[in-house]
Amino acid sequence: MSPSLHDYQRPILLAAVRGLVEAARLERGLWPARAPERRFYLGVDAAAQEVLHPELGSSREPDWLDREQPAFREGYLEASLLIATAATADEPPLRLALPSPSPVG
Repeated sequence: MSPSLHDYQRPILLAAVRGLVEAARLERGLWPARAPERRFYLGVDAAAQEVLHPELGSSREPDWLDREQPAFREGYLEASLLIATAATADEPPLRLALPSPSPVG
């Protein structure tokens, strides 16, 4: 059985997800500890980490995301959608654009 095209594309997607993790961590470092933007980028990082380490998702309680702060949930959900879209594309992107939190107020 020969590998599918998807098997060849997976390393490209994983590299893009690693880049997303790095970008989220860099951006997170620019915000004060209690800033909602910092929580947003923690959520982005968490979503990306689940792709890189699938065991993380299976070890969480089903309602874990509901217990997180709204900014974290927003970052997690936006990044999850971004990654899922990239994973189902005909050609995976070489880079994933870092999502931005919604403006407050």
